[in-house]
Amino acid sequence: MLPPELQDLLDRYAHGPSLLRRALDGVDAGTVGRVPPGSDWSIRDVVTHLVDAELVRAVRIRTIIAEDEPPIVPFDEGLWKRRLQYLWRNLEGSVALFDQLCYSTAEILRHAGKDAWARAGKHPDRGILTVRDLVQAGIDHVEEHTAQVRAAREAFQ
Repeated sequence: MLPPELQDLLDRYAHGPSLLRRALDGVDAGTVGRVPPGSDWSIRDVVTHLVDAELVRAVRIRTIIAEDEPPIVPFDEGLWKRRLQYLWRNLEGSVALFDQLCYSTAEILRHAGKDAWARAGKHPDRGILTVRDLVQAGIDHVEEHTAQVRAAREAFQ
């Protein structure tokens, strides 16, 4: 059984897909690819980035739980945006993948126990990161980017 503070983090992390779906609820197809003034990222770009970052986070969490003090490899979000064709990625497919990534990672965390949350890996720029740190970063990331999606929607209304 997880301590209450970890259960709270897990619940907030697992709630991420709902936050994203609410931010996207009712957005029209013509808006998702438009870039708001003062930004370089469309709604599609933001959502695709959120999903790719969660894919990386899911692998990092699994690696840290399964291995002893593994290195955490950084990634360049700008390169991912350009080279992984964010412009053409399907929004609903991305949201579905985000749902599955968060669900499956939350399932692992729910049963891993509190010791697993304290396991760590080493990032070359950020230093030592625990599973708990990565979960908190995932919560912060989805909150940041759902706010960005809402702001982009408002820019086009």
